[in-house]
Amino acid sequence: MKKFQIFLLTIFMILLALLTGVISLYALNPGFAAYLRDRLNSKPEETTAIETNTEKATEAATEAATEAATTEAAMTEDSMAAFVEVPENLSEKTGYENIRVTEKTVDDEEADRIEAELSTGPTGDDLDFDPLYYPYYAMLDDRGKRLYRQIYANMNEMNSAFKSADRLMSGKRIDRAFEAVFNDHPELFFVDTEYRTIYRRNGDFIELDLFYNDTARNIEKTRSEFEAAADAVISGASGTDYEKEKYVHNRLAELFEYQRNPLDQSAYSGLVQNRTVCAGYARSFSYIMTKLGIPCYLCTGYAGEAHGWNIICLDNEFYNVDVTWDDTGTDKPWYYEWFNKTDADYGRNHIRQSLSVYLPPCNGTKYRDLEPEEEPEEEKPSEEEPAEDDSGVSLEDLGFSEKDVIHDMQLYYDELYNMIKNNGRGSYSISLVMGEEVVEECNRAYEENEIKNRVLNKAAEELEATRVNLKCTPVKLKDGYCLLQHEIVVY
Repeated sequence: MKKFQIFLLTIFMILLALLTGVISLYALNPGFAAYLRDRLNSKPEETTAIETNTEKATEAATEAATEAATTEAAMTEDSMAAFVEVPENLSEKTGYENIRVTEKTVDDEEADRIEAELSTGPTGDDLDFDPLYYPYYAMLDDRGKRLYRQIYANMNEMNSAFKSADRLMSGKRIDRAFEAVFNDHPELFFVDTEYRTIYRRNGDFIELDLFYNDTARNIEKTRSEFEAAADAVISGASGTDYEKEKYVHNRLAELFEYQRNPLDQSAYSGLVQNRTVCAGYARSFSYIMTKLGIPCYLCTGYAGEAHGWNIICLDNEFYNVDVTWDDTGTDKPWYYEWFNKTDADYGRNHIRQSLSVYLPPCNGTKYRDLEPEEEPEEEKPSEEEPAEDDSGVSLEDLGFSEKDVIHDMQLYYDELYNMIKNNGRGSYSISLVMGEEVVEECNRAYEENEIKNRVLNKAAEELEATRVNLKCTPVKLKDGYCLLQHEIVVY
């Protein structure tokens, strides 16, 4: 008898292990749920009361399995931090914020009132999303996709609350659907990174509340600004898909400054304000490349802290791109150390998390390492002596007189600064004339970044500009004078 009991207990434990494994797969792999239903060919459209109760039980088991997985992941956070190797100069260039959710349970009376008064809003049933450009939508099962469409449609209408079209939806399913919408659609820059769910006491999902940031207060204006800023970048992109990608990568690095601010999780903070963190860089890059017809996704994970970067598809191969880490913050503002890299290249410093683990693996080779990785040097005057002007141009020929000649470096700093400040933002040229006795000292000032420290940074601060770019070309004139031609761009 005892042996028989042991045998039954063994069989029970095996079945329990198999069931736990199936539930875990169901919870952790969004595609597995749809696969399982198709394989079993179960559950018709109209469910009986018994089937509904079974659905709730399965949902609860799924939530438990997912919570266990989340707890296990949290327990390994310290070991992951020890594994990740982030370059010291990039350790603070992260700033991605995970989506926050609050849950509320109401009594039946309040729930009845909500269901009687609240609309579902647009359900989005007529919408469809191409998996090539909206991969997070494709990760969801049919019920998740239905909620995704309803969330997306209500966000576009800027509704603050809507009644769920699926009362049995709960917990991690809703999290996945909201995250999928948020990751797929950087154009929804006016939506905040949090939401709230409301349930009946019996667990029925009855309401989802959305929150919006300050850009929603004048949405017509901010949408117009956003599209105009995006189109301004797009207008400069031409050539092959790779050439377009490289241009956009470089242009965003030119325009953007890494800076935390209240809107820094949005593409608006990057494209319009030009001040953002990794989330703004990655969402802006994704939006621009998608508008150019090149599949590009937001990828989220861990890089010493929560971080966002991109995955791009070129000629059916996938690559990692991190514009944030490629932004040098100098007057020649980009390099290519984190541009078009494989998962192996990113292996010790970019760890995918959440739904991003289901994005395509990056192992492309055709467009990997085509550009030099080192940070470019700041442009400065040639170290060679300025060439003698063939035309023998004099001060008078250029409209200058002896009193315009600068014979002191401090006077040069002051004059250049004042002219930039007075001209303000934009692209323009400034010409100054220098005596030959200070030409060598001027060359040294450019080589040692004195011009940047004493003039450009000061002018950028005064003009509240992102940066001031300068290219200086010296030309020798008659009588030993030197003309300095400055090409200025103030962002």
